[in-house]
Amino acid sequence: MGLLAWLGLKQGGSFPNLDALLKELRTALPDDEAVVLRYIATVIVLLGKVACVDGRFSDKEDELLRELLTHVDGLAPSGVDAVFNALQGKLPALQEGEVDRCYRELKSLCNASERVEVVRLLIRLAAADGAPTPAERAEITGIAEELGVPLAEIEPDLSGGAGGQASSSAAPEEPGGETRG
Repeated sequence: MGLLAWLGLKQGGSFPNLDALLKELRTALPDDEAVVLRYIATVIVLLGKVACVDGRFSDKEDELLRELLTHVDGLAPSGVDAVFNALQGKLPALQEGEVDRCYRELKSLCNASERVEVVRLLIRLAAADGAPTPAERAEITGIAEELGVPLAEIEPDLSGGAGGQASSSAAPEEPGGETRG
């Protein structure tokens, strides 16, 4: 992979599902910078992975994900629907390379504390329909490890569902410390 492709400037169709989600985000948020769109797409993909890992996308998970999307500045209700539909359609087809790219993106865009907050957001989603299932716990643990988030930092939140800091913010911070929402 060339430097331009790694930076997301030249993709050449190697990430068709992420590209489709980014296209929906570009349409819904035409004034946002590419780095912000990549961050939003990455967090959305990880939220979707956690929501679908137990084989079902519950109504409460659906509701919370839509609520989180409404906190993205400038994303109109039609944009929320478009992004949500793109996510549901593309998530099952995500290739391993696309998921790896999401991990690389978050590690490059976010500092350690921001990555912890992203993982706490995943825990909050998993707990939307009750305590996280074993499959959701395993998925979140795997994502945390990939992102370099110490399990000791998230275990209290993961064990307590959405308690503690997992429910402290409705929208994750953007790279640079600004909250979207």
